[in-house]
Formats: sequence, C-alpha cells, structure tokens
Amino acid sequence: MAGHIVLVVVDDLFFSSKIGETIRQLGGEPRFAAEAGEIPDDPECGPPSAIIVDLDLTRTDAVDLVSLLKDREATRDIPMMAYGRHTRPEAFVRAREAGCERAVPRSEFVKRLPEFIESCWRHGRDA
Repeated sequence: MAGHIVLVVVDDLFFSSKIGETIRQLGGEPRFAAEAGEIPDDPECGPPSAIIVDLDLTRTDAVDLVSLLKDREATRDIPMMAYGRHTRPEAFVRAREAGCERAVPRSEFVKRLPEFIESCWRHGRDA
C-alpha cells in the first residue's frame, strides 16, 4: 500500500505521532498540517487518499476547514474523518453538515482509524 498519502490536520503533537504511526503501520504516508494555510492547494504528490481533521484545532476553525476542503475541487471527493472531544457533540454535527463523512469522539476515532484508512484504499482512493 505504499504511496497512499493521508492528510492529517492536527496541532496536538502527541496525538499526531500516534496517528502517524498507525498510518505508517498500514503502509501509508501521513502528511501533517496544523492549520489551513499549511495545506497546499495543489500538492506535488497528488491528492491524498484520505483526510483526517481534529475538531479541536487551536489556530483554525476545524469546521471552516472541513468546508474549505470540501469546496476545493482537488479534495472535494476525498473521504474525510474528523474527531474531537466527546463533550462537544455539536462539533460532530457541524462537521457532518460541512461535508465530513465521519465525525466521532476521540476514543472511537482511535478504534476506527485503521478501518477508515483501509476502506479508503480498498475503494481506489490512492494518490
């Protein structure tokens, strides 16, 4: 599965390392960004296979970022999963309304991440 790129928008360094390790164990390559300005409009390596967004970003409104990515032609159809604190269920609703296919609490995200990534790759969403 080499060559599968996963865009991960997260600013929590500890949690980003765990996400990155899971992606690498599955044979993928994580590309990290902490805010919208760090995401290239037209990445040199092509579009990612999947997008992961932390709904608790500190420097960027995560729901606005989801909307931005779903509005861009290059990322519109890429499967997206968002996660956040279970104490903010309204963030999950807003993320889904903005176009995110899956929005779950952080504890559930950890369990579902491998399944989500493998599903994206099985359905031909590779770079």
